Amino acid sequence: MTFVTLFACNKRQRHTQYVPSLIVTHATMTSRDVQEFDALISSFAETFGNAAVAELEGEREFELAFALRRVLDSSDVTAADHAVEHTYWALKTKNAWPSPAWRECYVLAQLRRCVELLRGGCFGIDAREAQRALDMTIIFGAPSEPLRGLMQAVESACFAGDDDARRTYVRSAPQSELLFPSEPPSTALGGQCLERVEGTAITVKEFKRRFYSTDMPVVLANLGKDWRALRVWDDLEWWKRFHGHRCVPLEIGRYSDVSDWREEVMTVNDFVEKFMAPSVREDAQNIAYLAQHPLIDQLVDLRRDFEIPALCAKSLLRINAWMGTAGTITPCHFDSYDNLLGQVAGYKFVRLYLESDTYCMYPDRLTRHSQGNVSAVDIENSRHSLGNFSAVDVENPDLKRFPDFARAKAFDVVLGPGDFVFIPARCWHYVRSLTASISLNFWF
Repeated sequence: MTFVTLFACNKRQRHTQYVPSLIVTHATMTSRDVQEFDALISSFAETFGNAAVAELEGEREFELAFALRRVLDSSDVTAADHAVEHTYWALKTKNAWPSPAWRECYVLAQLRRCVELLRGGCFGIDAREAQRALDMTIIFGAPSEPLRGLMQAVESACFAGDDDARRTYVRSAPQSELLFPSEPPSTALGGQCLERVEGTAITVKEFKRRFYSTDMPVVLANLGKDWRALRVWDDLEWWKRFHGHRCVPLEIGRYSDVSDWREEVMTVNDFVEKFMAPSVREDAQNIAYLAQHPLIDQLVDLRRDFEIPALCAKSLLRINAWMGTAGTITPCHFDSYDNLLGQVAGYKFVRLYLESDTYCMYPDRLTRHSQGNVSAVDIENSRHSLGNFSAVDVENPDLKRFPDFARAKAFDVVLGPGDFVFIPARCWHYVRSLTASISLNFWF
């Protein structure tokens, strides 16, 4: 299972009910702010927490149910610590939550830990611990919108007294080993080159007429060329300095090596030091992927660095981030949503097949989906089990096992910084990172 399937598959409709967002408009935490965050936990209790208590009691998990009730009704940090340790131990030892109520218990307990650290006026190490607790709630599926004010408050506490340094950014020197490669590696394209248009010149009307309404994929060159993200996200020093303390979910190991593939939560700083920097230097083959994660909702400052493309802005469903080493692979599959995949740093190889070639693709139900390649929306709608993955390794097909695949027509493209590819719903696509890489995709 991926983090998406493991942590999101138990999301229930009650999580989507409206919970008000709290916004902190000042840098200093006040007692009123903390009272508002207490009210936030109370609203979560009404939305799904009380139901989780009842379900745990129904499972005869009375000790855990009591701890969760204390988390919801009081500032009992000991109960929160117990709930976090007990539920996380269950997840790690069984590789799954015993029921959705366990995940909800974990999320609410981490949220209580965060609020209680803030109540004490935390700075330094305590502020970082509050940040980790909040990150874990988001990684494990808490709705990010109502937590935005709390995220702002914790981030302010983490950087208290260092605002000037945080606002100042000097790009790494051109020869730095922390900058992503500026040229793509040589790549043989075995398929037909995908049609390429100038992304900044095409109108929404023309895009819909020529490509969207005809379900035809297309490269939208330079669509994101003016994004600030292209000038800062490709510098690993920037990630370490401004976001190094944040926790993110990773998939580690090669997709093909099931015995060595695992999931792990790691700080951005450790992710950069252990995996991304060696990959940028091209002196290591270790694979790690922050894959299909709503990083933009978690690290809200990132929203200032890009614009949602006008081609999908009116019907946008979700933005996912993909950040990983060279060699990450998303096997050939299709999604139930239209998709704009944009490259921010590094280079990716994308191979596509039209929906009309589905009869050649040997759809297969996989038990372990690689590196974030299942839509969280699909999971919630139970669509990930309906055969949207191909059993064929499209770069090295076994035509004895899959003879009809020889009839499928491949379209290939290498995406560089600023380039997008439109992938229509139900269009088969396979992705491989040629270098260390950062991408955003927009479902609409």
